[in-house]
Amino acid sequence: MASTYSNSLRIQLIGTGDQPGVWGTTTNNNLGQLIEEAITGLGAITLSGTTYTLSAYNGIVDESRNAVLSFSGSISADCTVIAPAVPKTYIVKNGTSGGKNVLMSVGSGSTVTIPNGQTYIVYTDGTNFYSAVNYNSSNVQITGGTIDNTTIGATTAVNGTFYDLNAVDNLTVGVSNAPQTVTITTATPALVTMAVGSTPYNNARVQFTSTGTLPVGITAGVTYYVVKINSTTFNLSSTSYGSADVNTSSGYTGTISMIVISDVTFNTPTLNIPNNLTLNSTGALTLPSGTTAQQPGTPVNGMIRYNSTNQYFEGYANGSWNQIGATSSTTTNGLWQNKQAINTTQAIASGYSASSAGPITLVSNIAAQTGTITIASPGVVTVPTTALPGGTTVILSTTGSLPTGLTAGVTYYVVNSSGLTFQLALTAGGSPITTSGTQSGTHTVTPTVFVTVPSGSRWVIL
Repeated sequence: MASTYSNSLRIQLIGTGDQPGVWGTTTNNNLGQLIEEAITGLGAITLSGTTYTLSAYNGIVDESRNAVLSFSGSISADCTVIAPAVPKTYIVKNGTSGGKNVLMSVGSGSTVTIPNGQTYIVYTDGTNFYSAVNYNSSNVQITGGTIDNTTIGATTAVNGTFYDLNAVDNLTVGVSNAPQTVTITTATPALVTMAVGSTPYNNARVQFTSTGTLPVGITAGVTYYVVKINSTTFNLSSTSYGSADVNTSSGYTGTISMIVISDVTFNTPTLNIPNNLTLNSTGALTLPSGTTAQQPGTPVNGMIRYNSTNQYFEGYANGSWNQIGATSSTTTNGLWQNKQAINTTQAIASGYSASSAGPITLVSNIAAQTGTITIASPGVVTVPTTALPGGTTVILSTTGSLPTGLTAGVTYYVVNSSGLTFQLALTAGGSPITTSGTQSGTHTVTPTVFVTVPSGSRWVIL
């Protein structure tokens, strides 16, 4: 009776009466190699293409009989590994380089994807492959431990780095920036030791001050990055996630204090707040600050900022930047003070009255400039040095003639401002004017300032 082979592991089955005197060799091979290979064998296989078929032989060592399949090699696309279409369990490690997946298959039916760098337990029934662990990203429950040094379930997320962070109840984002006492050893690289407390998280930003002098190599007010060693000591890097490249060459005097920079960076242009936002603090909110020339190039209604040129808060509405509140006013010893120069065009709201202490000078803080004007629909004005923000009022003059559509001495409003170019309208935020005909000479654009007092309202200058 001839020998046969088992279905899944292809082990030789000796027929009755076969192999007299030599059956022990076959049995030793079955037990000592093939079954051992199926139970403890590790097949190290190098992948290079998009498909790979595991070897499968009757009665001799092969790849597909191994208990563990460890894949290496460099692949530029996902690679499908085809196993024999018989029931079998595998432990599969995707140790390839290139960041691609390994897919286990029997050549048809469903497959199991092993992500790069991961190890899975999988099995096949001869038709389909399955994962032996019932896991997916939507049914994971983690009830302990930490994520990036943040304790899971903690009320305060201190040190964690997340792509999405949902703040609920009394969640505090950031870390304490209270000064902490440290010592800094003269060394290459510098070694910082906490006097009390734990080391800041890896790559935390820190700054140092001293009641005396800091070690040579450390500068007060400069931001350094933590290169963590253990719970009490760390080195310093001059760059984010850099190497420990900050060295000290001599000692220090006094007591060294360290603060951890605690601000939170939102790496997105929009912060979505589904409900009302309440700032519960006794401190202050610092708004963006910049000159008139640094106003956003494409403003939208609702923007607010501090104008350091005019020294007042301003907001963008209805196509122009407008002052918010009084002009740099203060109260001193019971006196209310206001500046005597108004630098931007203002309008008193209809039905309201306004008062100020004179004398009052209406003067633009932007000097007159020569400009060029295109013959176009609409015409575009270009100035050489200083941008004019939307809503600025100007008058034109010329040594020759202006294009048809524009008149010297008439007040126009700047609209569609972009860098050193803008268009002109007869009203704030109005339709830009079309220019036609011919022009000559040198044109001058002079910013103006005026206060509009609507009918029924008053402006009283005391």
